[in-house]
Amino acid sequence: MMLRTLSDAIAHYGREAYLLTIGEDGPHTSNVVIEMHDGIISCIVGGSAAKNIARESKVSVLWPPAEAHGYAMILNGDAAGQALPTGATGVQIKISKSVLHRPGPRPADSNSACDSDCRRLTF
Repeated sequence: MMLRTLSDAIAHYGREAYLLTIGEDGPHTSNVVIEMHDGIISCIVGGSAAKNIARESKVSVLWPPAEAHGYAMILNGDAAGQALPTGATGVQIKISKSVLHRPGPRPADSNSACDSDCRRLTF
């Protein structure tokens, strides 16, 4: 079964993902637990990710393939952080692009411009 919507894909891949931000010294990866409401991803982040997002709002969220030769799920978007009463930083990410991606030739039924086996997810 091919997943078509972002909600279905998150239900399949789970709420645990990797948040990729850009720091002064390069990429930074954080393990996060996400929630999705009305097309917005939210999560709690550590200090390094919070600093990175304050400087550069463009982020990616990655789920590795759930099975061998499966698709990775990649979301790109704009993040904004906010200090929470607990002292943690909450982040909300407005998704601009969401895809399932794996190596291989572009299938005839692909809905993406990517030359690999890449399929866009609808919101």
